[in-house]
Amino acid sequence: MDTLARIKEMAVKEFSIDPNSLDPNAPLDTLGVDSLSFIEFMFKIEEEFGVNVSDEDLKSIKTLADLERHVAAAVAAAGKA
Repeated sequence: MDTLARIKEMAVKEFSIDPNSLDPNAPLDTLGVDSLSFIEFMFKIEEEFGVNVSDEDLKSIKTLADLERHVAAAVAAAGKA
């Protein structure tokens, strides 16, 4: 399963989002995700993928697609370390 698919699967469960209407490019707030819920979700993402997303990076994540790019980059960087 690719990174975005796994993130989407986790988001569907975490936020009770209809998987058929989940647009990874939609702003998180339009999906009904508030900032506190998203921070809690990030802890799960970090654990699932074995990565850390900095507070600075977190500020720039506005969509699930943004999150996927950050996670994929962190996974790739960890693999090269």
